[in-house]
Amino acid sequence: MEMSHEPQKPAKPAVKEPPVVSEETRTKDKCLADFCLKGGSGLIIGSAVTLFFTRPQTYPIWLGLGVGMGVAYDCCQARWNQQ
Repeated sequence: MEMSHEPQKPAKPAVKEPPVVSEETRTKDKCLADFCLKGGSGLIIGSAVTLFFTRPQTYPIWLGLGVGMGVAYDCCQARWNQQ
């Protein structure tokens, strides 16, 4: 009697289904991306204003960051109210 040491192969390969993502998770992801992008954009714009116009002051940096975060917050509120 001859024994085979090869593993048995399944008849059909298992099909992987993509994970189900809820609408709430998508909204959270979009809001997080908005905060990063818009806050970062405001930070960059504020840094440019500081560099070229108001050398010793740093208030444009913080003002730009605050405006960017505020715009992102407003967009997130609108998204949450649509649901």
